[in-house]
Amino acid sequence: MELTISILAFIVSFATFLFTVLVTYRGEQREKKQATLDALNLLQEQVFDNLNTYTFGEIRDVAEQWSIAIEAKNKYVENKEGSAEEFWESHHEYDSAVDEYRKISGYLARIEHFALGVNTGIYDAKVTERAATTYFVMLYSKLMPILAVKNGGSARDIDLNNTFHTEFSTLVERIRTLEKNN
Repeated sequence: MELTISILAFIVSFATFLFTVLVTYRGEQREKKQATLDALNLLQEQVFDNLNTYTFGEIRDVAEQWSIAIEAKNKYVENKEGSAEEFWESHHEYDSAVDEYRKISGYLARIEHFALGVNTGIYDAKVTERAATTYFVMLYSKLMPILAVKNGGSARDIDLNNTFHTEFSTLVERIRTLEKNN
């Protein structure tokens, strides 16, 4: 009789343990999905809405102007006309291009941070894919000129040897893969 009661107590305890693990796991999965949606909403407010004000051509123009400014700065320094700091202080014709490039780079950094969260499992990839599949893919294409310039290429490069913002490109590839499988 005692053995039966002990076995029954063990079975009830084990079932309670399994139920607790299941409830905890499902709760964590729900929290992860909610955190992903919250992060996407914040990204929408802080980044996507601002990037939507730029056309593909405007972003390409910013990247091209940035390249021209960097080339001019490098020549200025190489020709020993002064330091990089002195160049920026004396060549204000590049100010708007520099400001726009830095603004877009800041948006790109926030996207990269979010992508890192998805790629490391902090945020849910499937929720991201369902919420913003075509948008992330389109945004990656839109930002390609900036990415190309950041990686030492031309704003008009089609192929990208991406060493910066790899989390964003990894996320886009992951979303494309999820989309193909669905």
